[in-house]
Amino acid sequence: MPTYKASDIATRPDFVEPGDYTVEVIHAEETVSQKGHDMIELKLRVEPSGAILFDHLVFMPNSFWKIDAFRVATGEEVTPDEDVEVIADDMIGRTGRVRLMVEEYKGRKRNKVAAWLTQATTKGGVPDETRPF
Repeated sequence: MPTYKASDIATRPDFVEPGDYTVEVIHAEETVSQKGHDMIELKLRVEPSGAILFDHLVFMPNSFWKIDAFRVATGEEVTPDEDVEVIADDMIGRTGRVRLMVEEYKGRKRNKVAAWLTQATTKGGVPDETRPF
């Protein structure tokens, strides 16, 4: 039978310092944005710290680039002008690299995905800090 030493739940990291990290999608749910657009809410776990954060993929033309970046960062090939059906449950378990920033919300620090890292946002596996995202 496995055993462990109980810890203080409050010690679980709520955020990590800004930088590039590997994340795993641990939950994905289809929903609707506040403005009425189809959306998938992603719950992400930062490796290796275990910090949890959320990101949103909103299905509207000026946000399609972010969906494409997510797909590429998590191992899919994206073909321009291809009609794609995206299923939230298929995203669970995917891993990818992200650039995280820290923002303050209601007095607490939390992480926000600044960019899903793809080959276009890195050079030789090293993030290109001069590239906008």
